[in-house]
Amino acid sequence: MLDDCPIPRDALPYTDEFAQLKARFEQKHGVKTEAEFWRALSSIGKQGGLAGSGGRKRAPRTRTLTEEEQLEILRLFPDGIGNRDNLPYTAKFDELHRRFEKRTNAKLSDHEFWRGVSRVAKLSRKPKPLFEAAPLGGLPAELVQFIERTNPWWKAEPAKEVMPYKRWAFKEVMSRFKSGIAPVVAIRGPRRVGKTTIQDQVIEHLLLIEHVGPQRILRVQFDEVPGLGSLANPVETIVRWFEKYILKDTINASAKRGEIVYLLFDELQNLSKWSDQLKALVDNVDARTFVTGSSALRITMGRESLAGRMTMIELGPLRLGEIAGIRGLRELPLFAPDVAVEEWKDKNFWLKLAAYGRKHSKLRDEVFGYFSELGGYPLCHAKKIHDLALLRQQLVGDVVTKTIQFDPMHRRHAPALDQRLVQETFRIVCRYAGQPVRPRTIATEIGQSIPGGVTEAKIAEVIQFLTDSMLVHGISPLEMLLKKNTALQKFCLCDHFVRNGVLQETIPIAPAALAAANPAVRTEAGHLVESIIGYFLKGIPGLDVAWWPERTGEPEIDFVVSIGMQRVPIEVKYRHGEPTKDDFAGIEAFCAKPHYNAAFGLLVTQSTEGQFGKSTIALPAASFLLVG
Repeated sequence: MLDDCPIPRDALPYTDEFAQLKARFEQKHGVKTEAEFWRALSSIGKQGGLAGSGGRKRAPRTRTLTEEEQLEILRLFPDGIGNRDNLPYTAKFDELHRRFEKRTNAKLSDHEFWRGVSRVAKLSRKPKPLFEAAPLGGLPAELVQFIERTNPWWKAEPAKEVMPYKRWAFKEVMSRFKSGIAPVVAIRGPRRVGKTTIQDQVIEHLLLIEHVGPQRILRVQFDEVPGLGSLANPVETIVRWFEKYILKDTINASAKRGEIVYLLFDELQNLSKWSDQLKALVDNVDARTFVTGSSALRITMGRESLAGRMTMIELGPLRLGEIAGIRGLRELPLFAPDVAVEEWKDKNFWLKLAAYGRKHSKLRDEVFGYFSELGGYPLCHAKKIHDLALLRQQLVGDVVTKTIQFDPMHRRHAPALDQRLVQETFRIVCRYAGQPVRPRTIATEIGQSIPGGVTEAKIAEVIQFLTDSMLVHGISPLEMLLKKNTALQKFCLCDHFVRNGVLQETIPIAPAALAAANPAVRTEAGHLVESIIGYFLKGIPGLDVAWWPERTGEPEIDFVVSIGMQRVPIEVKYRHGEPTKDDFAGIEAFCAKPHYNAAFGLLVTQSTEGQFGKSTIALPAASFLLVG
C-alpha cells in the first residue's frame, strides 16, 4: 500500500491519500482510529519497511513558513521536536495548532501545520552543553556564575520566555548586523520601550533561526553583574575570559573562518568610561556588538568617542501597528515602512496613505482607541491590566522617576541637576504638551515654589536633559526665523499616558471618547495630538522638523517638515466635523509663497480626509500615525 502511494510517508497526515490508505487497510484488518493507523505507518518506516521500487515520491506543495512562524513552532517545543511522529491525530497536536494560530494569526490547515513542524524539526539541532560548570579563569566566582546563568544556551538550558512580537527595531538591528556598516549597533530610547526585549529576541533568532553556535554568543547585563569592582577593565577582561574558556579561540580567528561572534551588552553605560572600553575592544576584535541601555542620555554621551564605530537606532513608544501586533489583534502593517523619506514630497504618497487608512479603518480605529486609553508603552498592552491607576503609577515610576533619580548626575562636564527642579520642570512641560513655551515662563512658575527662584539658564539645562533622555522632544522654529525665536520651543512628550499619570488627569484622544467631552477637554486633546504627532515626526531618521510661528499675514503652522529643499507644512486641527477655511488658511498661505518650496500641506483631523482648498490634504490622525 505504501509503495503504491504517490506521496512520502512523512507527508501523509491530514491528506486524502492518508484517508484512502486507512480505508483500504480497514477492509482487510478492521477499523482503527487515525492515531492508531498513523502509528502503524510510522513504526513501519522506523523498521525500514518503506524501501520500495519506483521513482522518488513528492509531497504536496505547502507554503514556506516565515521566520517568525518557524520560531513559534520551536517555542511550542521547548524540549525539542525529536518525537514529532507521536503528534498527528492527537489532542496535543490540535492544542499546539490552536496556540500557533493564536500567536501568529496564521491560518494553516492541519496538513500545512504538520508539514511546518516536520520541516522545522529537520532543520533544528538539539543543543549540547559546552560544559558542566564554566571555569573561573581568575575571575570572581560570583561573576562567572552570574554570566553563566545569564547565558543559559552554553549549557543547553532554556532561556527565559521571549516576547513573540517583534518591534520594528528588531529587523533594523539584524539588517545592520548583516551590513557590517559599523561594528557596534546601539539602541537609544527612553526607559521601558523594549530595548532589552529586542536583545532577547536577537539571541533567540541567532540560536534557532541562523543556527549560530552557542559558544559564539556572549551576553553581559551590566546593571546586575556582581564582582566587577575588582576589575580595572571589565569589558576587556570578560571578553578575554569568554575567548579562552567559552569560544576556545580568538574572536578574530573565528571571524576569519566565517563564524562571527556576537557580543551583547545591556546597561553598559553603567560602567565608568564605558565608551572608551568599548572603543578599545571593537578596534581590536572583529565581532558584531549590540549595546542597549535604559539611559538614553548616557548612551548618547558615548557617541562621540565611538564615532564611525557605532550606528544608533532611536526607539520610542509603540506605533499603532505595533499595538495591534502586541495585543494579538489582526495584522495592521505600517504603511510603506521601507520607503525612503524622500517619498513624502510626493502628494500621491499621502493620498495612498489616506486610502490605506480607509481600507483598515475598522482595525485602525480599534487600535487607536487602545492608544487613546493606554498610550504607547509595551507594558500597557502586553498584559491585560484592569487597574489603570496602578498602571499609570508604575509607568511614571519606571519611565520618569528613575530617569530623574539616576541620570542627572551623569551629564558630561556639568554638575548634577536638582531632582526636584527636574521633576517640577517636567510636570510643567506635561501641562504645556504640544505648545510653544519659553524657559522664562517655566522659571517664573517654578520660582513661586522654590526658595530663591530659578534662572532661565538653569531651566534651559533641565530641558536639554529631558530632551537628551528622550522624555521630551523640543521642536524649534523654522531656521529662517531662528534669530527672533531662539528660545521658543514647542514641547512634544514621549507619551500622553505618562503625561496623564504625572498630572493625575485623563484626557482621551479617540474621537468616540471625545464626542461627549466638554470644550476644555477637547481643546487639551488637540494639544496632546499635536504633541503626539511632533514626537512621532522627530523619531523618523533623516527628517528635519520645525514649527512656524505666526507672522504678519501668515498664520502659525504646527509643524514644517523639510526634505531636501522642499517643505511640507502640517497643521493639526483635531475637531469634530469638516474643517473650515480658517483651519487650513495657514497651509494655503505657506504653499502660496514660492520661496517656501511647499507644493502641498497636510491637515491632521479627527476623521475628515480628502482635498481642501488648492494645496491641503486632510488625514485622520489615526491614519497619519500608520506611516512606517
